[in-house]
Amino acid sequence: MRLPRAPHRALLLCVAAATLAACSASGSGSADRSPGAPGAVRSGSASPSGAADSRRSVLTFAGVTPLGAEAARRTADRMRARAEALGLEDVHVEEREGGVTVMGRTADEKRLTGLGASGRLGFRPVLAEETSGATPVPSPSADPARGRAVTEGLRPRAAGSASASAGPAPAEGDAADAALRARFVALDCSAREKPAAEPEAAARDSVVACGTDGGGSASRAKFALGPTAVEGTHVSSARAVHDEQGAGWLVRLAFDSVGARQFSALTATLCVNTSPQNQMAIVLDGAVISAPSVAQRLDGGTADIFGSFTRESAEQLAVTLGSGALPEPVSVTGVTRLPHA
Repeated sequence: MRLPRAPHRALLLCVAAATLAACSASGSGSADRSPGAPGAVRSGSASPSGAADSRRSVLTFAGVTPLGAEAARRTADRMRARAEALGLEDVHVEEREGGVTVMGRTADEKRLTGLGASGRLGFRPVLAEETSGATPVPSPSADPARGRAVTEGLRPRAAGSASASAGPAPAEGDAADAALRARFVALDCSAREKPAAEPEAAARDSVVACGTDGGGSASRAKFALGPTAVEGTHVSSARAVHDEQGAGWLVRLAFDSVGARQFSALTATLCVNTSPQNQMAIVLDGAVISAPSVAQRLDGGTADIFGSFTRESAEQLAVTLGSGALPEPVSVTGVTRLPHA
């Protein structure tokens, strides 16, 4: 069963109510949450020989503060597992000086960088949304497809309309309401550059976040989101599949029993709301990657994320989500390109 396309949305969510038959697809690039054997190095299929293939890059990853020995070890193990699952050739991952270094082919540099994606996933109810260039506080007659002001999104909801996991939104005029409204108004998602991220929020907190309504030059949008209703830790597996019905590559998620119950409860509460508060935000590493509308309660414990995926990008996202989040967020602090071997 597929959710209807939300206005100006490039990404959709597809949920199978009881079986996968409604979203028939052939699988590829599967990944689960097992980190794999420590120290494992993948040697993929042979690639064409040539000077370009012989070049090597060394990427240095570090946290905001130096990683402790245990965090560095677990981070390196998870990054090795991701390289294994992606079939990357001759990748060497080492813990070094409070961080992690990754060495691999220069031709794979983009994918090597992706090994350091934090992978923190969550499903949150949308309280308010505004596309770039929209009036910050639209009148009641404003086009609902462009989103509502945060003051609309944060008004107390009727009984039963708030997410069962998240609890009701704060009453209008409450200090938490005013603080969230101020952050929403101040957030600028119109620039092509990624805005400065908010400090990582607890699942119980409401947040503001940026997202896109499509790839490339598509307009960006900003969101006010309620507390996390389903955490990514309840995703039991993720895999890239090719939709035989013509939707191209997608990422299929399966929830554990707790996540399936929470997801069902979230969709049940959202489907009775009006736009944009009938939308579910899929948040990855602080950014909204999809915010589909929900028309009915969805059971079955599986969800498909559609987008403008290539096989490579779908497999990268599936491996990132399926392997679980890194112990601490890291980023690339240095890249060294070595001479030809």
